[in-house]
Amino acid sequence: MNLILLANIIACAGALGGFIYGGIRFFRPKSAVYALMVTLAAGVTVFGRLYQIIRLVTVGDIMERFHLGFLGTVGSLLFLFAANFGLMDTLCDDKSKELRKYRLIPLAAPALVLVLYFALFFFSDLTTLVKVAAGAAALVLMLASYYNLKHLIIPDVDFGVVRSLRQCNLLALIHEFLCVAEIFTLTRNYTIGTLVIGILSSILMPLIIIAVDWGVKKWTT
Repeated sequence: MNLILLANIIACAGALGGFIYGGIRFFRPKSAVYALMVTLAAGVTVFGRLYQIIRLVTVGDIMERFHLGFLGTVGSLLFLFAANFGLMDTLCDDKSKELRKYRLIPLAAPALVLVLYFALFFFSDLTTLVKVAAGAAALVLMLASYYNLKHLIIPDVDFGVVRSLRQCNLLALIHEFLCVAEIFTLTRNYTIGTLVIGILSSILMPLIIIAVDWGVKKWTT
């Protein structure tokens, strides 16, 4: 079997499991918006993986031109960003001077994404289409990874929310950098690497949803 196809099937199965679990737990009245956003991240991942599976079966390639499956990756990163941005960030950061270093240190994550993008994609012999697509993913990843790292290290002042979600933020951060790694392995045709990432992704996505569930229980009880 095509290893890239197998990787997508495995990753899709894991994301689907996480989405179903999250749907059962959080698609109900008065559920935490944070949990809904993370569950939807798993949902759009399923959409993207399914499209890529269909494309691999029918066309045989997912890198020759832009396709909707790529939006699954970008959409997943956007939902992970949306989960931490806004209300959740306001709960842990009152913009005081005492917390300034916790706003500056997380800039290391988007800085690393930027370095990886230029090193692996921009200054390479890849096509312009691939560079633009990878750049779009990198831009969203810079936003998402900043808040994941910030909420991983910032002190929990009043509400206990950030402390409860640290496991989720750590797993999400790993997932986000796996997205970059997968794009790289696909552009270089490292099929074994793509398969390994697919397996890891299939494990991480359900774990992220489970971590959210545990976190929500902690801060609501």
